[in-house]
Amino acid sequence: MGIFRAYDIRGIYGKDLTEEIMTRIGEAAGTLCPGTFTVGRDFREHGAELETAFVSGLKKTGSNANLVGTCPASLCVFANWKMKNDATAYITASHLPAEWNGVKFFHQDGVGFFEEENKKLGEISASENFKIGTGTAKKIEGMDTEYANFVAEKIKPEKISVVVDFGNGAACLLVPKILKKIGVKASFLFDWPDPTFSNRDPEPKPEALTALCKKVVSEKADLGIAFDGDGDRAIFVDDTGKVIMTEQSAILFIRDIMKTQRGPVVANIECSDIIEDEVKKYGEKVFRVPVGHTFLVQETKKHKAVIGVEESGHICVPKFFWFDDAIINSMYMAEIVSKMGQKLSEAVKELPSRLFERIEIKCSDETKFQVVDKIKTKAMEIYQNIDTIDGVKIIFSDSWALIRASNTSPILRLSIEARDQKRLDELKQEMPKLIKSVNA
Repeated sequence: MGIFRAYDIRGIYGKDLTEEIMTRIGEAAGTLCPGTFTVGRDFREHGAELETAFVSGLKKTGSNANLVGTCPASLCVFANWKMKNDATAYITASHLPAEWNGVKFFHQDGVGFFEEENKKLGEISASENFKIGTGTAKKIEGMDTEYANFVAEKIKPEKISVVVDFGNGAACLLVPKILKKIGVKASFLFDWPDPTFSNRDPEPKPEALTALCKKVVSEKADLGIAFDGDGDRAIFVDDTGKVIMTEQSAILFIRDIMKTQRGPVVANIECSDIIEDEVKKYGEKVFRVPVGHTFLVQETKKHKAVIGVEESGHICVPKFFWFDDAIINSMYMAEIVSKMGQKLSEAVKELPSRLFERIEIKCSDETKFQVVDKIKTKAMEIYQNIDTIDGVKIIFSDSWALIRASNTSPILRLSIEARDQKRLDELKQEMPKLIKSVNA
């Protein structure tokens, strides 16, 4: 599959991604989308070198770079939106291990580059048929203050205490300042930059959040917040130390939003059916989309939705802005919890829930999409109700199973949702057999 992937460009530093390659990516970006780029990065060890290489390539095409420095992804996209620049280039490998790096591109409105655009960058880079010009680069100061002021204007929490687990990721550079500004009592875990992510997995999976769950309980906090490596996703923990399903968090958002405005909801194919159960109470519709924050943001905007939800933790709240922003979303959750008049755990108990499990199966980048196509063909011979907007989703009356190729890693993802443990266990036996039958 190479480094030019569906949502971004990423590879192992020194092997797939070097300064020379990054210079060509900068030249390709300036050729495909000439103009002014907002450029930022997380603090991976090789980020500064790759940023310098990217900007040097960009300038060779006559495009310009506004450098916002080391920051979480949310700030870089916000800065581009605020300055009305043409595109964002954020240098990161998100939640992947420390040896990885890459770059995510976003349009002016915060919609990420699509697969065809990233592939086009790859084609231009390989051809070396670049525009020629002389661009400039300048540092931009004060965007963290601009962003903090923006959040403080939108979010007005009442008394609340939170624990934030940064996982040594980029959100630690900005969130403490915002919490102080909006008057939230907070304590922190792993709140210093560590490019090796030595304290926990930069992917905020429930099993990686044990320390957060314990600290929320020991400090009798009202809410726990965990960010991923580049700070573009947030997962929440209730006051009893229980990790909340993303869809349950989204329902709390939906209920608050629907008090003042109505509209459809966008959810990706992997999101729980409880989203439909909630949204139909308001007479509104749920639009399902493929997995990927780029699809999420684009379709939320297209349908003029009041919220867009992805199971992995990306959430768009358009009353703030179209793009997904985990930092303002986490502050919004703090505001909601502070005003709900009951403990978060009590509110969550009243929400619908399902049993959900995701299983990862190794499969090479070169074959994974072909394997899913074979599974799709076989599944259509066996099962009646199938959705193929992203992989193959087999839908039953009481459950569903989704098999899709990861767009970022050499794996197949099997996601299963069921109403009871017996049915979940049955599908955990049945679906791997289906996969193995075409991938033996």
